[in-house]
Amino acid sequence: KIVIPVFNLFIKDIYFLHKIHTNRLPNGQINFKKFWEISRQIHDFLTWKQVECPFEKDKKIQSYLLTAPIYSEEALFIASFESEGPENHMEKDSWKTLRTTLLNRA
Repeated sequence: KIVIPVFNLFIKDIYFLHKIHTNRLPNGQINFKKFWEISRQIHDFLTWKQVECPFEKDKKIQSYLLTAPIYSEEALFIASFESEGPENHMEKDSWKTLRTTLLNRA
């Protein structure tokens, strides 16, 4: 199973940068480091979006990408955790919640 969650990873990175870091420092000043990092992520994404691929188009790959199923957020989490187990407390909590949700549906 192949999953290409480029945009989802970008959104996740931006979301966690926003949630984890405060807008203001303890001394009341604006946390420019947070906003600089968010702007860098957006800049990098926009830059990569404009890059021309140096490879010839492969009809089989193009067909796969155009016809592959689009996974739900839950399915992406499952695929992610199957590929790499949860590493930190937040990921472990997400994995437990997802497993509980799936078990309750069965």
